[in-house]
Amino acid sequence: MKLKNLLIPVLSGAVLGTSLLVGCGGAGNQTATTTGTTTAAATTAATTTAATTTAASTSAIEFTDCAGQTIKLEKPLEHVVVQSSGSGGAFMTMSALLGKDVYKYISGIDEGLENNRQDMWQQFIKTVPELADIPKIGSLGKDFDTEGILNSDCDALIVSTMNKEAVEAEVKEKFEKAGIHIIYIELHDETEENHVKTVEILGKAFGKEEQAQKIIDFYKEHRSNVESKVAEILKSNERPNLYIEVGSGGPAEYGNTYDNEMMWGGIAYVAGGNSVGDGVVPESGYGAIDPEYLLEKDPDKIVFAGSYWPKVADSIRLGFDSNEADTRKLVDGYLARSGWSDLKAVKNGEIYVVHHGLAREVYDAACYEFFAKLLWPEEFKDVDATATLKEYYDTFLPYEFGGTWFYEY
Repeated sequence: MKLKNLLIPVLSGAVLGTSLLVGCGGAGNQTATTTGTTTAAATTAATTTAATTTAASTSAIEFTDCAGQTIKLEKPLEHVVVQSSGSGGAFMTMSALLGKDVYKYISGIDEGLENNRQDMWQQFIKTVPELADIPKIGSLGKDFDTEGILNSDCDALIVSTMNKEAVEAEVKEKFEKAGIHIIYIELHDETEENHVKTVEILGKAFGKEEQAQKIIDFYKEHRSNVESKVAEILKSNERPNLYIEVGSGGPAEYGNTYDNEMMWGGIAYVAGGNSVGDGVVPESGYGAIDPEYLLEKDPDKIVFAGSYWPKVADSIRLGFDSNEADTRKLVDGYLARSGWSDLKAVKNGEIYVVHHGLAREVYDAACYEFFAKLLWPEEFKDVDATATLKEYYDTFLPYEFGGTWFYEY
């Protein structure tokens, strides 16, 4: 990635050929003069070309990040530290931009992906085993290794805007003095604007703008297809009510649900649904719902978010290390909760599961299709969210696709 000195080629063969052609038109002394002039011109042209190329390759990269900061880089980033690797950080988009070489660009990574998305992490290191050797640098606000990063070859820290307060409290002053850029991205709010902006930022930062545009085109195509059709549907239909729950704690514990703007709630709303958590969860946009309130709202659909949380044996599993039969058994435990047999969603079999690691990433374009289809099955009967997700993996990611990511009970 380091800039190389550009050598000015000696165009002796080309210059000689040119002088011979010019010499055919006049006397000997004229030929000598013309040859000298031509040689000088050719050398000047080569020098100018080399200088122009060098200037272009070293021209500053400038962009505005998701926190409104103007970022100026002398050259594409070579070594970065990332956060939120398993939940809306830069890692997955970097993988789509940089392919199997992604590990070469990461000086440090948190343990979110390895600890909370174990099935994904194990699958990824099968293809790119070097990922396992990346230094673990902890998480902001918890066990972040500031000094270790300062002593590394890090060019930049890439974080979500949700980390801004912690960054300013813990590392901003030290990193700025050390010349380490702090770049903010935003994937948590599930807006098209920030999804696109995040990919653009990372594309520019790593010198991969052409690949970034391909990723953006994929995302916008699949999302816009859902939005345009849903807009027509809602002209003559009410939004169905749905309850969304992260199934990480087992049936005995009611997991987080969302309002209509945050994460799964935001995706469901774009797809034409209404989260029963809207207006009752905390201002953060997520939190557990009161069981009695849920029974009172009696939602039309229920969607669980599953992943791989091995510390809780009866949590809902989905992903690389899962199959539909096992997922169904785990969901049965949740449906056996007190009062749930009376819910119309349970009576009608309107129970669905989505992988919790799919949100807050560019490939959550497939999730819009999944929610649209479960909310409007006839209108979206030809949509296949799994096929869309597989296409993203096959087209952009260096990792092999497999497992179960969407499930209909």
